[in-house]
Amino acid sequence: MSDYKCTLWPSGEVLTINGEENLLTQFKKAGKKIKSSCGGCASCGDCMIVVKSGELNLTPQTFEELRLLGNVFHITKERLSCQTKITGDVTLDITAHDRSTTNTQASGPKSTTTILKKREEVVKAVRENEEKNREKPSDDWYRHWENEGDDPSKPKKLGGGKKPKAFTYSESEDSDKKDND
Repeated sequence: MSDYKCTLWPSGEVLTINGEENLLTQFKKAGKKIKSSCGGCASCGDCMIVVKSGELNLTPQTFEELRLLGNVFHITKERLSCQTKITGDVTLDITAHDRSTTNTQASGPKSTTTILKKREEVVKAVRENEEKNREKPSDDWYRHWENEGDDPSKPKKLGGGKKPKAFTYSESEDSDKKDND
């Protein structure tokens, strides 16, 4: 049975981890709260941890882990704790799972505020909106297609008023192409 040191970042707490079980199981035994909605089957990605140092002391990524996270460990340094076992001393970041270090102010309030209006205020606001909608805007573009000044018998000029050029075809051009081939 091999035991290794696992340093948790940024607290600096050191845990003794058995190298024969995955990190998710070991952290739960040590009383650390790690999110996992799949129960360690590598199908949710909730138990992701960040490796700060000692990445060579981890077991290689399993097929399930590669399928979920991809092959970008060398960039992100993220691993699934349910699929990772350690073979030496490592430093891991589990702050994404620690509730005391998450910033609740940045994510906004958890509850929404409901504003109650009296019936009279609602009826008044609806009437004001209806009156605004009845008034015709002074903008010249408002329903400009209904203006009486346009003559319906006169066709509108589209595309700059240019007529397309007629396509001409002669048999002499066709015979010239055959001679060149």
